[in-house]
Amino acid sequence: MSEKNNNSVDQIRDILFGEQTKKIEQKFAKLEADINKQFSGLTAQIEAMNKQLVSNMKTIEKQGAQSLSSLQTDHSEQMAKIEASLNNKIIETEASILNELQQRADELDQNLTHRKELASLLKKMADQISG
Repeated sequence: MSEKNNNSVDQIRDILFGEQTKKIEQKFAKLEADINKQFSGLTAQIEAMNKQLVSNMKTIEKQGAQSLSSLQTDHSEQMAKIEASLNNKIIETEASILNELQQRADELDQNLTHRKELASLLKKMADQISG
């Protein structure tokens, strides 16, 4: 009889609360589906953002590499210009120094020639006076 009473109580409970229980179960099912849908949407958004971030990082890395390469090229060109300029200045300075040395050597030669001429003239005069 107790089993019959339990069945009766279950039947009464189903009659009284059955509709509400079904509605609550439907609401929970709908809520669970909504949560799963939102979670899937968030997961997809995160994956898309992650892909975009990776793409942006690759782009930035590529731009950085190009900038570095450009800076290295500019630096090399500037160094080559500086080196060429220094070489030209060295050549000009050497030429100026050699020119100055040549002028001084010519002046010394002229002075030496004048001294020899003067010595020769003095010797002739001495020879004429003594002779």
